Amino acid sequence: MEPEENMQGAGNGNPVINDLTQERKNIEPETKNMEVHHHPHVEKKNFKEYLLEGLMIFVAVTMGFIAESIREHVNDKGKEKEYLSSLVQELKYDTAQYNIVTGKILYLRPLLDSLYMNVSEAPKFSYTLLGRWNTPINETRLVYMPTLPTIQQLKSSGNLRLIENKEVLRMMMDYDSYIEGTMQSEAVNIKAATEKIYAKEDDLCDESRFNEETDHNMQDSAAQYNMENGSVYNMRLVVHDPVKLNEFANSFINYKSRNWGYYTNINTARQKATALIKLVRAEYGIDGN
Repeated sequence: MEPEENMQGAGNGNPVINDLTQERKNIEPETKNMEVHHHPHVEKKNFKEYLLEGLMIFVAVTMGFIAESIREHVNDKGKEKEYLSSLVQELKYDTAQYNIVTGKILYLRPLLDSLYMNVSEAPKFSYTLLGRWNTPINETRLVYMPTLPTIQQLKSSGNLRLIENKEVLRMMMDYDSYIEGTMQSEAVNIKAATEKIYAKEDDLCDESRFNEETDHNMQDSAAQYNMENGSVYNMRLVVHDPVKLNEFANSFINYKSRNWGYYTNINTARQKATALIKLVRAEYGIDGN
């Protein structure tokens, strides 16, 4: 034990040991100070600061919403104009077709009168249905039905909402309704009247000449693309019964009356299409060229 006591005692006068002891004492306060500064003081925000931050967030969200709304509105206006430009092109095509149909109806009207006389006075014509009157009736196709692709697409896609002008929208729906209703019904009537003439010809006529000319027309390049370019052909009436001939003659008058009803419908449809084109051009600056 004596040596240890001597060492402890000697430490009191040992410079090295005294320096180490003093250095340890100097480090301990610094460590304590570092531990104290490890927990910074956080100041609480007041109500005005929270309110300002909330207001800034609200403004940012609102501005984003407004910007998105503006973008969608610009896109919708672009789509609206595209749809209406397409519609104008289709309406122009419709009106051109209406003009062709009305011209055909006026062309066939005197021919139907002549066919009525031809059959009702069959003995005077040697019981022959003359091709110069009858062939155009068989070969001329009258009915034109608009397909309305733009309006149908607007309806099926739910994009009718894009048409902001209410009068334009109303006239579009009016035209669509007229075509799908009145025009469609009249087209059915025209077809029925035409089929009645064909059926009477099948019952009362010898169609051997018709068969020959049909074969010839199928080889004719012009007739292959348009039946109206085909050859004229007569057909012999093999039935001389006055009652049946009267029914046949009346079928031409029935067809003529149907054509005249269709003529008035075509004129109405053309007026609706023309008025709609005019309104779209005026309201949207679309020339349709």
